[in-house]
Amino acid sequence: MKWEFSHELLKENFGNHEELTLNYLRFEEETITKENINFETMREIYFKKCKLNNVYFDNTFFGKVKFENCELNNVTFSGNSWSNVYFINCKLINVSIFECTINNMLIEECLIEYSKVENSKIDNSNINDTKLMENIHRHNKYTNMKFDRCKLISENFIDTIFKNCDLRTSQFEEVKINLDDLIGSKISLLSLLEIVNSKGIIIEE
Repeated sequence: MKWEFSHELLKENFGNHEELTLNYLRFEEETITKENINFETMREIYFKKCKLNNVYFDNTFFGKVKFENCELNNVTFSGNSWSNVYFINCKLINVSIFECTINNMLIEECLIEYSKVENSKIDNSNINDTKLMENIHRHNKYTNMKFDRCKLISENFIDTIFKNCDLRTSQFEEVKINLDDLIGSKISLLSLLEIVNSKGIIIEE
């Protein structure tokens, strides 16, 4: 899962680029607002302490892209393909991920709220020490994912299949999920009881 940038990254201003491909660049302490991004490829890109507001990424390939200490508000990723994308200590608020294919993603020490993931596939990815609250997951397939020490609060999973996923160290609170969608994955007994209780089923000895 761990990787390093293969080249020294050149620091530039995001607004200065109009070409279809971005390679080996870093953007620091920028505010990117009301942008419709049509880059075909973003490869080895580092966003540090940036704010993205009302930004739309359409049909973009992300390869080795890192967001660190960033805030993403009302950002949409549509028809994207991601490989080795990191979010470290970020806030993702009202973010939409539609019809995306994602591999080897890492989300660590982040806050994700009021966001949507729909019609997407996520494989071989880790979400660590992250709080997920009031997000909607609809018509997705999550494969070989690990949720490590996460808090899932009022999450809503609709027709989202977990295949060979590990959620044993994460906490569930008022999470809506179909138990059949967890078959083949690992979950703690406490989390299972929380899910069952949220469905109005009372377990007594």
